[in-house]
Parts: sequence; C-alpha cells; structure tokens
Amino acid sequence: MQIPYTYWKEPDGWWLGYWNDYPDHWTQGKTLPELRRMLRSLRGDIMEMIADGTWSEAPLSVGAMEYA
Repeated sequence: MQIPYTYWKEPDGWWLGYWNDYPDHWTQGKTLPELRRMLRSLRGDIMEMIADGTWSEAPLSVGAMEYA
C-alpha cells in the first residue's frame, strides 16, 4: 500500500515531512532515509492511538480577516 507524504529539505540540512492525511503532525530526520523511518514510526503511533481510542485530533480553525 502506498500512502502519500510531503517532505522537503531545510537550509540547515534537516529533512522535514508529514503524512498528507495528518498534515499537523510533522517529523524530521538528518537524512532522507532517517526521515522515512521517522514517518513510519509516526504513522504507527497514530494508528495505535486510533485503535485504542486515545487519538483526539482537534479540528483546524480557518479564519478570514480584512486588511487594507
């Protein structure tokens, strides 16, 4: 099964990323393979919390404001 994720390399050399299904939960790695390991670990933690009922994802707030 393929699950999409988003990743990029920061100017300081660290790789950051998140699962597209969970964009509020980022992880990082010093190398791209390390980032992928961290993403797998993060996904496992999320799935475990969902399975045992301890996952409580707060909804995102979206707003708008006027500016001149």
